[in-house]
Amino acid sequence: MSFAAGSPRAAVALALAVALAAGAGAAQAESRRIALVVGNNAGTGEQPPLRYAEADAGKMARVLVELGDVAPDDLLLLQGRGVADLERALADAAERIALFKRSPDTRAVLLFYFSGHSDGEAIELGKEPMPYGRLKALLASTGAELRVVIVDACRSGQALQEKGGRPTAPFTIKLTDTLAASGDAFITSSAADESALESAEVMGSLFTHNFISGLRGAADTSGDRLVTLAEAYRYAYDRTVTATALMPVGGQHPSYDYRLSGQGELVLSSLVKATASLVMPEGADRALVSDLTRDQVVVELPPGAAREVALAPGQYGLRLMRAGHSFGGRVQLAEGVHQTLRWEDLTPIASLVVIATKGPAEVKATGPSSRVLPPLQRLLTVTAGGTPGVAEGLGFAGLLRLSFEPTSDAGPSFTLLGSTGRSPAAQLSESSVQARLGYRLTWRYGPLSLAGGLEAGPAYWWQSTSVGAAALLSASAGPHGAARLELVGPVGLSLEVDLPVYLLRTDNGQLRPWLLPSVSLGLALAF
Repeated sequence: MSFAAGSPRAAVALALAVALAAGAGAAQAESRRIALVVGNNAGTGEQPPLRYAEADAGKMARVLVELGDVAPDDLLLLQGRGVADLERALADAAERIALFKRSPDTRAVLLFYFSGHSDGEAIELGKEPMPYGRLKALLASTGAELRVVIVDACRSGQALQEKGGRPTAPFTIKLTDTLAASGDAFITSSAADESALESAEVMGSLFTHNFISGLRGAADTSGDRLVTLAEAYRYAYDRTVTATALMPVGGQHPSYDYRLSGQGELVLSSLVKATASLVMPEGADRALVSDLTRDQVVVELPPGAAREVALAPGQYGLRLMRAGHSFGGRVQLAEGVHQTLRWEDLTPIASLVVIATKGPAEVKATGPSSRVLPPLQRLLTVTAGGTPGVAEGLGFAGLLRLSFEPTSDAGPSFTLLGSTGRSPAAQLSESSVQARLGYRLTWRYGPLSLAGGLEAGPAYWWQSTSVGAAALLSASAGPHGAARLELVGPVGLSLEVDLPVYLLRTDNGQLRPWLLPSVSLGLALAF
């Protein structure tokens, strides 16, 4: 079991209550927070291991300590641990809460987070499941007056059905971090019949990524530099629904259920406490900030979000999108530095992404899928290769292929091809000009992308022999595939494969199909 080092410290006053007009001046109690953060990539074996669940737990733990008023000694972090470890951690939390409450004016707030596999009936800790009923009972037995539970797993919304929980649009939680508030807030990343999604671009679960981005400042819509539970959920809900709306496995709708008494707002993070921060330039359509030391994306800002993000001192990589173009850079933040970023600090780059299911799905998608909020990125490829000739004895002809794809990932393509070949022995030459209109899909694997689709269009051929010349108009249709590897900036290497079938007229006047495959290699330019 991996616990934060140290023993419980003396109670630390947390000024988190928002006074109500009717209750202004009322006495406020001292509060202590304890966080139990759990991540497990492995499940019971029915689904392949996750890639980012344990890393998500680490990112959640850091933001709660940096901005969420959780003392390092009061953070319990379990990564890759089993049911027995979780039960011991909950018992440890109960002991710490009992120590907190020896002071009559101190109350306890328990924050529980889980990322991993779930079958809708239980969370999966390796091959060991813990039923949701058992988990809720153990959380209730800790003695914390207020319990906030976040479960990021497939079908996690099923755990709410016994209490009437539902997938829902943004909501307002009315509670306060004082002795007047008590109860449970239970938040899940998906509905009862939905998959949760991971993204290789953001290196984590989409819901957790959005929730943490909100805590680091993106959800501070009020501008008071405080992010409440309601603001964090509202932001994560909107961003997750938007990002997954067109996914092949279906959309993902976070859910909630809460049984609370009290009024006010529970503050989950405070940007005022940040030891460093970064303000994004105006006009960005999207911004991603990566912790280069840990090689993790830590925050994302969409259009219209707050531009300031709270970070720990360190070195960060930046990727911003504006008007269909991507820009990148690095920044070093020292203790106490609050830096404003300028567009002049960035340089143009290329951008790729992968999305995959986090667990069981009605439609399985273990590989990449669509881009999250894709910028409009055009692609121009120029390749050269070979193709068989139509005339007998010609052999292979040289081929030049020029293709334009006006949108990213899925959409139309426009291609021009020219070929020419000559056989001195047969005193024969042959050339062609072709135009094709197609539609293709693209799957991203880091710097590698694979594309596939169909193309069709007219072709014009002419041949010259020692006895004369002839011309022929025909049409072709067939599949097209491509493999592209990002090299430097917007430039990549492209391998194109075509399997077109042509309808050609033979010497005796009959129409017959001809399969004339082609292979070409060259450069791809994203812009």
